Amino acid sequence: MTVPLKILVLSTSLNSNSKSRGIARAIQGILTQRGAVVDWVDLQEHDLPFCDGQDSNQDPGALALRKKVDEADGIVMTAPVYNYDLNAAAKNFIELTGRAWTGKVVALAVAAGGQRSGMSPLGMMNSLMLDFRCIVLPRFVYLSRGSYTDSGEPNEEAMGRIEELSAELLRISGALRES
Repeated sequence: MTVPLKILVLSTSLNSNSKSRGIARAIQGILTQRGAVVDWVDLQEHDLPFCDGQDSNQDPGALALRKKVDEADGIVMTAPVYNYDLNAAAKNFIELTGRAWTGKVVALAVAAGGQRSGMSPLGMMNSLMLDFRCIVLPRFVYLSRGSYTDSGEPNEEAMGRIEELSAELLRISGALRES
């Protein structure tokens, strides 16, 4: 009997009406259905300090979240795009949890207002690859206004991409754990 993969689903939006949180919930459901043990972290539920490179890294909340990152076989981070970049809460989380990211398989799914910031996740992806030697899935999910139903859920086409991302995260995380 194989041990199920442990995947951290990280929602970085601080907006209570967040579309990226909806993406995270969809991914959480898919991963659970596929047999993964899913650990859910919603930054809206945590009062984290701003990273100052010293004292903030010893914050009890940051230390607990660092442990969650460290224990995960893979991580999927969802984030909103603001001003052609991922939100500051996502970067702050990475800075607070630091080296726990080393060697992790990472998938990224983002929500944006329009099509023009489609390459905005690349800076974060490069940082994770260079700073922590993460294996960042080259396929990421980028959803803009037309990717949602009237009720605000990802539409059928978007769900297809979300399912592909989830499957790829499980495939790569499983292969690396076995090696």
